[in-house]
Amino acid sequence: MKWRSHFLRLSEAVVAFAGHRCVLAGVFAAIAFWCLFGAVLRFPHEWLLLSNMIGTGSALFVLLLMQHSQNRDSSALQVKVDELIRSSDAARNDLIAVERREVHELEALIHDRPADV
Repeated sequence: MKWRSHFLRLSEAVVAFAGHRCVLAGVFAAIAFWCLFGAVLRFPHEWLLLSNMIGTGSALFVLLLMQHSQNRDSSALQVKVDELIRSSDAARNDLIAVERREVHELEALIHDRPADV
């Protein structure tokens, strides 16, 4: 459980950092510097391969962390919506956990008819 809380704090910090608007400007500046520096000093072909590998790896890492954060936020939102449905007298209780249903069941709910299960 301790590792999980460390990972959660780390992922939230990375997602908050990666989502900041100054990071985009910094990435563009770093890429421009990398290209200019490589053109002036005539780096070998392997230099470009290294930059592609680092860029792809870091993009994948940030993408996975952001997806983890998005999944957590989505799950928390669904719990809140389900609780609102339970606490409301006017809401239909069959809409609780509707995100876990099959497509034909969702279409039946849209058209307000019982699903053929």
